[in-house]
Amino acid sequence: MPPIPIALCGKSSSMASSFAPTMLPEYEIVHHFQSLEAVQKELTHLLRGESFTPTSDLGADDNEAKNAHTAGPPRKPRAVMLGAGFNQEELDEMLKVEGADQVSWLFPDALKSVGNVMTGPFFMTVLAKRVKACLQSNGIVKGEEGKAKGGEVYKF
Repeated sequence: MPPIPIALCGKSSSMASSFAPTMLPEYEIVHHFQSLEAVQKELTHLLRGESFTPTSDLGADDNEAKNAHTAGPPRKPRAVMLGAGFNQEELDEMLKVEGADQVSWLFPDALKSVGNVMTGPFFMTVLAKRVKACLQSNGIVKGEEGKAKGGEVYKF
């Protein structure tokens, strides 16, 4: 069974490219947004399964879309995860985008942040474990496609 598709909002390309492999094999980053503006421009197309030229090429589908002339439609993510570079006001704006209520949203919990005490590959491993646990505890797992509530924000 293929990994569950999720999208990542991460302002740092290097952090996003380091994080993406840590989510496998259960989850796959299929699209990467680097800004609020990218979410506002691309999310609706992504959720409709419409082809578009992504602003980033870090997600599995993004890279395919930029490098292949016959790339298939983008996979609809079941969740959108925001990195710590995004704030509450940006999340609030993202939630206003058409279709935002179709996916679950993951937002960093400042009280659980390990970013202040860890860096490097250990940070990515700990972060991936927290994100996976959040996804799983909120029904974003294989075989439970209809259980997670779209438009809900979960903190990890």
